[in-house]
Amino acid sequence: MRKICLTAALLISLIGSGFAQSKHMFGVFYKVTTPSGDYLTKTSWAGGELEYRYFPNNQLSVGGNLSWASFSQYFPRQTYVKDDGNTALTSDFVAHAYTLPITATAHYYFAQKKRIRPYAGIALGGQYMDQRLYYNVYESDDYNWGFVARPEFGVLIGDPHSLTPIVFAIDWSYSSNKNGITQKSSFNTFGVKLGIMLQ
Repeated sequence: MRKICLTAALLISLIGSGFAQSKHMFGVFYKVTTPSGDYLTKTSWAGGELEYRYFPNNQLSVGGNLSWASFSQYFPRQTYVKDDGNTALTSDFVAHAYTLPITATAHYYFAQKKRIRPYAGIALGGQYMDQRLYYNVYESDDYNWGFVARPEFGVLIGDPHSLTPIVFAIDWSYSSNKNGITQKSSFNTFGVKLGIMLQ
């Protein structure tokens, strides 16, 4: 029995050591996103992120990120005229937009200060955007892909050897997705996220 206990303790110690020196981290985050354009302005509370980070050394990580956000906003009654001036519509409407950025990421980590380690990073990739308008008994939709760039600043919070540090970060996202209403070829957002990284 004693040999079994010693063997189990040794295995647990080795496994714990392996995790503490892990080069792989997986993140799960809740995200709040606010559009910064002149069309959609209402904050989305329905968002999140999944992320993988690989550490070739202690100060740098590279990986991938999948995030999503759902926007919904009511617009009061007004008249819209097409660019050619031949058609006009007067109505109130509800706009829905769903974004799905898929990006490659790189992060640089600064020196640990007590239980906090700040970092800065960038995410580059593509973004799928689904836009729908509901007015009267009609519906219109628009789907498109665009380029997305998203700088990020954040902190890892917890003991330096923690297997599950808490992450708090802010980011600003630029995407070239065409906006179906204003016809502008960009959709920009400001985001705040909170979650944990698992080794």
